[in-house]
Amino acid sequence: MSHPLHAAAEGAAAPLALRPRLAAGGLVVDLGVPHRCLSSALLGGGLGWLRTWLDLQVGCDYARTDPEVHLATAASGLPGPVVGMMTAAPVAAHQVGSAGGATAVATVGVGRALAAAGTRPRAAPAIGTINLLVVVDQPLSDAGLAGALQTAVEAKAQALAAARVPAANADGFATGTATDALCVACPPGSAVPFAGPATRVGGDLARAVFEAVLAGALADRLRREQPAGTAPAAG
Repeated sequence: MSHPLHAAAEGAAAPLALRPRLAAGGLVVDLGVPHRCLSSALLGGGLGWLRTWLDLQVGCDYARTDPEVHLATAASGLPGPVVGMMTAAPVAAHQVGSAGGATAVATVGVGRALAAAGTRPRAAPAIGTINLLVVVDQPLSDAGLAGALQTAVEAKAQALAAARVPAANADGFATGTATDALCVACPPGSAVPFAGPATRVGGDLARAVFEAVLAGALADRLRREQPAGTAPAAG
């Protein structure tokens, strides 16, 4: 739940300047100091701490049955704590969105996008994963982190609708893919209990996610529409 009055109580701040780089076999973002986080990631998921985010690049034929071990090995040289995800979407084509005190980094593949409540049979996922890191400037409580995660998911779905990404299992637009992962991070502390879209922090977060996912979805569509043998579109 968001509280409209809380927006006025929060001070404005510049977004954290995230510097994604290609390293450790994927895309890496080092926040410099540990942040509290809530994540659905394979490595370091749940409620915990994050200093470094790893989005590991894997092939579209990835078949290992121990992805957590794979991620832990890839992350072993990175400053911890590490939150790790993986994707077959090209991490070099990542997108960054920022608004107010929030910054989002996304890798986006929508080759097999789905509607969460779609009723058609769910085919095995093709290349298509949306992985997200979102960092906000406010020290969120546990409930605030959960609200921020909810807001980020809603903004992701809004971006897919804006990009007109069709669902493979329903009429209308997709809300995500079957393998999406998300991490929301904030500074230490727990002073801010609300992060819905009516709050300043939630509104910033939503706009940052929307910007990154929309750009990523449009770029992924261009890549997939490229005729074989032509140069890939810039991501």
